[in-house]
Amino acid sequence: MELESGEVVPSTYLEIHNLCYEAYNANPLAFAIVEMTTSFVLGKGVTVAANDAQVQQVLMDFWHDPSNHMDDRAYALCTELSLYGEQFIRFFVNKYDGRVQIRQIDPSLIDQIETDPEDIETPLRFHRRPIGPSATLPGTIPVVAPIDNYNPDGTWYDAGSEVMQFAINKVSNAKRGKSDLATLLPWLRRYKDWLTDRVRINKYKGAFLWDVQLTGADRKTIERKRAEYSYPPEPGSVVIHNESEKWSAVKPEINGNDAANDGRAIKLMVAVGAQLPEHYLSDGDGPTKATAAEMALPTLLKFQRRQYIMRNMLRAILDRVIQEATRARRLPEAIDIDTGYDIQFPEIEVTDNQALATATQAMVSALTAAKQQGWVSDETCMRLLFQFAGEEIDIHEERARITGKEKEQAWPSRQDPSAPLPRKQPGAVPLS
Repeated sequence: MELESGEVVPSTYLEIHNLCYEAYNANPLAFAIVEMTTSFVLGKGVTVAANDAQVQQVLMDFWHDPSNHMDDRAYALCTELSLYGEQFIRFFVNKYDGRVQIRQIDPSLIDQIETDPEDIETPLRFHRRPIGPSATLPGTIPVVAPIDNYNPDGTWYDAGSEVMQFAINKVSNAKRGKSDLATLLPWLRRYKDWLTDRVRINKYKGAFLWDVQLTGADRKTIERKRAEYSYPPEPGSVVIHNESEKWSAVKPEINGNDAANDGRAIKLMVAVGAQLPEHYLSDGDGPTKATAAEMALPTLLKFQRRQYIMRNMLRAILDRVIQEATRARRLPEAIDIDTGYDIQFPEIEVTDNQALATATQAMVSALTAAKQQGWVSDETCMRLLFQFAGEEIDIHEERARITGKEKEQAWPSRQDPSAPLPRKQPGAVPLS
């Protein structure tokens, strides 16, 4: 059930959260989809590099603070963003030294989001439902809170200053994000049920019972034999009887050998919904190596897009850290210091380095020839080379760095008395 704004009603939203969390914990396929996303997006971890040493120190103090432990929390942020479809980050700021601590609020606890009446993309505040013995919603596990923290009306948090929201998989007129597993839930359940049925079938296919036929026996004889054979013979034992008894093993006739294609069809629906190739989901018998490489391209692009989202999330958090450090005078004003920094993520696509080096050499030779013919400029050559290498670099900034280094090599700093001055060129005008 959905509201006019594109939002689901709170009870349905909470039910989806519970189902996604249950699937993540009980369904290996759902667990693999979420964890695979985190592994590809973050790999061995992210690094933060600031342009100024003071800014770098402030960021590292926050990053390695034991209460933040960002090296581990970054993985939790990515995992729960995929699992719940959104993250609510609460900020705790020390008013004396400006140090920042962050905590993740369970999205299931946020039941209302108030936005700008004219702009639904601008949240104003978030409401956390009351937590306590009398605040349990139907179908949820009761959460008991200390009596001094219990608020029967819940708690409102100002957006931006107290809590920030980061959401994925949402349309423009929605306030809440959607889990990566939400669309897959019916098919994850069907595949799990299919596998459970297959286990049961294979178990029952190996089962059998003994059929004992007595020739010319009356009811009294049958009852006596039933009592005598109340415990079936052990496997490997010998059954001795006369010609009046006939023993035979009866097995169920279950024709379930041709159900493999059904399971694969259900699994393909899960793979398509998760935007993962089939061989990523423990099925390596299908495509060839070349086909698998082509099938992985949309998946890699999906993970790269998730890296952009994670970069924006971490940048919003680190910008707040710098802002509070500046306010507490741990850092100079922004006009007096370079507060720029870069967040570096691991490369997702694993390429053949030898093939890439050969292709790069050919690319450089072609660009050099084109430049000598006057067909392209230096800037175009740089742009094409960096684009080919998959690096996002501002060519104008790179040109400025190159020019700056050339000037430093041509005219050493006068601060170093031992540095030799450049030789005067004939016809040069002396500098005043």
